Amino acid sequence: EYVYIKKYRRGKETINILPLIFTELILSLHFSKSMRWKDNSFYFGRPLRYILALAGDELVEFEIAGISSDRKTRGHRYLHPGWIEIPNTSSYPEIMKRSRVILDVEERKKRINNQMLKLTHRLREKNCKAEVIPDEDLLEELSYLAEYPTVFCGGFDSHYLSLPSFVLKACLRDYQQNFTVSDGNKILPFFIGIRDGGKANLNQIVEGNKRVLHARLEDAQFFYEEDKKTSLEEKVPLLKQIIVQEKLGSYYDKIKRLVKLTKKLSSQLGISDNVGKKIQRAAYLCKADLVTNMVREFPELQGMMGGVYATCSGEDPLVAKIIEEHRKPRFNGDDPPQTLEGSLLAIADKIDTLTGAFWADFIPSGSEDPWGLRREAQGVIEIILSKELHISIVRLIDESMSLYGDNAIAKQKLIDFFKTRMIYLLKEKGISYDKINAVIRMGVDDPVNTLKRAKALQKIALREKFREEVVAIVRLLNILKQANEWGINIPSQPKEDKLVEGEEKNLYQKWRKIKESIDRSLDKADYVQAYNRLSVLKDSIHNFFDKVLVMSEDVNLKLNRLALLREIGSRFLKIADFTELQVK
Repeated sequence: EYVYIKKYRRGKETINILPLIFTELILSLHFSKSMRWKDNSFYFGRPLRYILALAGDELVEFEIAGISSDRKTRGHRYLHPGWIEIPNTSSYPEIMKRSRVILDVEERKKRINNQMLKLTHRLREKNCKAEVIPDEDLLEELSYLAEYPTVFCGGFDSHYLSLPSFVLKACLRDYQQNFTVSDGNKILPFFIGIRDGGKANLNQIVEGNKRVLHARLEDAQFFYEEDKKTSLEEKVPLLKQIIVQEKLGSYYDKIKRLVKLTKKLSSQLGISDNVGKKIQRAAYLCKADLVTNMVREFPELQGMMGGVYATCSGEDPLVAKIIEEHRKPRFNGDDPPQTLEGSLLAIADKIDTLTGAFWADFIPSGSEDPWGLRREAQGVIEIILSKELHISIVRLIDESMSLYGDNAIAKQKLIDFFKTRMIYLLKEKGISYDKINAVIRMGVDDPVNTLKRAKALQKIALREKFREEVVAIVRLLNILKQANEWGINIPSQPKEDKLVEGEEKNLYQKWRKIKESIDRSLDKADYVQAYNRLSVLKDSIHNFFDKVLVMSEDVNLKLNRLALLREIGSRFLKIADFTELQVK
């Protein structure tokens, strides 16, 4: 029973509530770096100059940091810098647009796309296949940066096209925030940029961008030619001078561990000796590009440059491909490695980073993750799932940890860390929380198997009589848990000659008829089919519990009944722990 009261709160005028809401809203904004000015104790990302606050046509009056709200604001900083008075909220967007500030980000995107399309048509007069390479992330970023975006087009010397395409993209996109132009196959010597402003003096903007881009490309060309003067193998000893972390040694130490790890992984997955040696060769060379000029200048190109330099050094094409792929996936949404061989080195690289960090007690806490370990663990799982590799996470951690020195506490923490990442991935896949708990309780050592069980359980839960079936399964599993808590030593299998009651005989006979087919389904990881066959036992399980005393005073009867239940229950548990489910 509960005691409660009803309290009537009289409504208030919106205009009287908004000052507090607006104040709290502004104060709730947090920045990684804030500033304070004058003698004020108010911190903010940038100095506050003015506050426009309206509700319909009424001014919402409040004050922050000595600045009072007003009806006035300013237009675009350069195109319309004067003060503007806003009479009401409905006229606000149009007045701002006339003042060269487009408030709607989607409208800014549309403006950018339309202007890019027009410029692309002009470029096709020079190259009929010219097209802007789509880049939603860059478009999103620029749409928020530019209040009144105007698109421009420029070009660069075609001799820079000899640089690897991803180097060109890095120079254009990452450092200049420009869109790349291609003919659908290779990059063309043009770029598309965005300025925040109108078309005035646009030629000067284009020339300024070209100058900066030329300098960047010239540096990249110089780095590229210098780096190719020595082979990738000749660069490997220099890794001894690059320390991963004081406790973890150098990158030269790391590649020695990677060679050992990839050898073990190749053996586990039945990779041929010839291919295995190529994977180990790639492991030995994969970090050598860290000492190159190009990767020092463009750290994000690690691995990709290694693949290029491996080709330039005359390495086997597969070795070069493995090196190129070994850092994938590098960020959320990035593709995993295409090749199985590249996948093995990528897994080894990431698990070595994770093991080393946990062994040295550099474990993420809260939102802090300076080593990007969550991303690395997620990457391991994504690669395993993409290639459907049946790799034991625990064994992988064991083998990696042995190369550092056994640390049971660190090992368990890393296993739990992977469990957390697997839970996160299942949530991303749309699996409900109770089904995640049910699946996770039975282990996450094999991520492929874990995902299959979760998806199967999601599908199984749609069955018309699922609730009734779960009630029967839970009755069975709960008594087994109770027996386990009591320390009862249950026999490995039931004996038919010890069955007494009709209901237990009936359950036993039905179980014998379907047992082999269920085991075949489970061996094939067809969990839906296995469950469908198991579900025919529902009524027999209910009848068994309604009419048979499992915990009989006759020890032999009790143990035989528990053995029968455990044999059936163990098959359900190969799918999930159904006691974790919330069914209505």
